Amino acid sequence: MNLKEIQTDLEKLKEKGFVLTRRKGPTGIGHTLEQELGLSETNLAIPDIGGRVELKATRKNSNSMVTLFTFNRAVWQLKQKEIIEKYGYIDDQKRFSLYSTVFHGQINPQNLNVEINRKQNKVHLYHNSGVLLGTWSVFTIVGKFISKLERLLLVLADTKIDEESGKESFHFTDAYLLDNPLPDNFFDAFVNSQIAIDIRMHLKDTGSVRNHGTGFRIKEKNISNLYANKKKIL
Repeated sequence: MNLKEIQTDLEKLKEKGFVLTRRKGPTGIGHTLEQELGLSETNLAIPDIGGRVELKATRKNSNSMVTLFTFNRAVWQLKQKEIIEKYGYIDDQKRFSLYSTVFHGQINPQNLNVEINRKQNKVHLYHNSGVLLGTWSVFTIVGKFISKLERLLLVLADTKIDEESGKESFHFTDAYLLDNPLPDNFFDAFVNSQIAIDIRMHLKDTGSVRNHGTGFRIKEKNISNLYANKKKIL
């Protein structure tokens, strides 16, 4: 598939107007776009622009967040089970859980906060009691961002909710090709609380840890700020 073919498919989708979501919830927009374009994965091989391109869809003017990537290998300073039991909560399914979104400089409901050590180039996750829970290297997470999202096809949609059914529909109207991710902009977005660390883990009935991967998430409307180049293709 080349860029012209993608543009043609997106133009046809735009002409369809609003299409009913194929899945409930916040991930419905991305799943619906993939289904409408006949795709089975979220990255595309586009040889004429240099290789594989990550595909993401976003609602216009949304304050929702989208996951850029996940990373938690060798970052925890305590055993994950201990972290969940000490700093988590009992969820609706009666499990010890810790599903928690944390922004830099803000103490969240689980009393967690993120601090950045510029001298050490480290991102630290603390409990408000002063206990260090996790540490990420700035170089590692910036490198992960660049390798995972070197090129991004960002598709924007208007949305509406049917009053009777409560179902959401999307009108995909704009698309941008983003490339040349900027490490400084990524770091600045972290400092300015546009990027959050999203912890997603719980204890299973066996007592073992189920970790869905620690996500680095950004407000959808701010994704394009992370790139040097932005080309409108729809």
